[in-house]
Amino acid sequence: MTMFEIFFDLVFVFALMRVIALMEEGPGAVSLGRGLLLLLLLWWAWSAFIWLGNRVRLDRGAVVGAVLAAMTALFVAALVIPSAWDAHHGPWGPALVLALAITVVRAAYVSAFLWSARGDGRLRTQVLIDLAPQSASCVLLVVGAVLGGTAQGICWALAFALDFGVGWLLSRYNGWRVASPAHFVERHGLVLIIALGETVLSAGSGLPTADGGPTLPTLGVGTLGFAVVVGLWWTYFRGPSASAHEALSRAGAARRPALARDGYTLGHLPLVAGVVYVALGTRLLLDDVLAAPGAPARTVAVLALTGGLACYYGGLGLFPRVMGGRWGRVPVVAAAVTVVLGVVALAVPAFATLVVTAVLVGTAALAVQHGEGAGARARP
Repeated sequence: MTMFEIFFDLVFVFALMRVIALMEEGPGAVSLGRGLLLLLLLWWAWSAFIWLGNRVRLDRGAVVGAVLAAMTALFVAALVIPSAWDAHHGPWGPALVLALAITVVRAAYVSAFLWSARGDGRLRTQVLIDLAPQSASCVLLVVGAVLGGTAQGICWALAFALDFGVGWLLSRYNGWRVASPAHFVERHGLVLIIALGETVLSAGSGLPTADGGPTLPTLGVGTLGFAVVVGLWWTYFRGPSASAHEALSRAGAARRPALARDGYTLGHLPLVAGVVYVALGTRLLLDDVLAAPGAPARTVAVLALTGGLACYYGGLGLFPRVMGGRWGRVPVVAAAVTVVLGVVALAVPAFATLVVTAVLVGTAALAVQHGEGAGARARP
């Protein structure tokens, strides 16, 4: 992994932060759904370059220009994300700028991958096969941006379906390559850490102070929010991460791309999405706790936090199933408990919801640490 790739990750996570800003501006079910659509499209933009970086160094040769173009376009997309659904009567509305920026990212990826695959006919054919759904997806993005409103959401959801659904089917041609399992694992782990960093910011930023310094209640509430982040980190990196790495390394060359695709490109999507929603939910819940700790939290705060946790734990339970053939028992149980918590939290004080969330996440982390739920042993 190179510093150039880490720089790319920072731009990607900046875009994730802008998605959180979009959802936080007018929190509600509609904004949560729109944020999810943007998150899915951004995930494709990031994960595509993981496959490229696993084949060639992104900081050398002709691919540098393509990666810089993609990073710039991704940055531009991030700038307009909070306004992606705003009404605009001019020719260059935020939605259209976003759609065109994502199109530039895809064009940069395809051109760089075709250049890197010039000595591998099967890989080059795989890239060209994938060009069909990618092109159709870009058309849907632009059409949706022009139409706006509900039609925009529908078109962008179809674009995602083409990206991942049709792309997954076409990958059965088996032209992809995973040259370095360690690189693949490291890149996905790093972006998860950076995304968790955004949750840390959500737990610490915006907390009020008195006379220029933090108050004792503020410190306590912020610490509980930080404890949730620590538990999420612990559950993944002290759980299935190492054994999944071993499974990917042991897999044969023909089997390895499918494991990487299902376990990381697809399997890590619910983990990152879960962390994004936990970041939003943590921020909203902390605001509610400090405003009225004895009153129930807002519904959108509960939905974002518990929904994000359920998504994260559900993905963490499925991940070892894909990589090692066994479900992660503790994450699956934690996901179910989180759903129950989401129902109960609508009627209990916001502070109690925060405390119970921290206890739940901590308990899951300890259980995984003791080997109760990692469940990700390599297949023989």
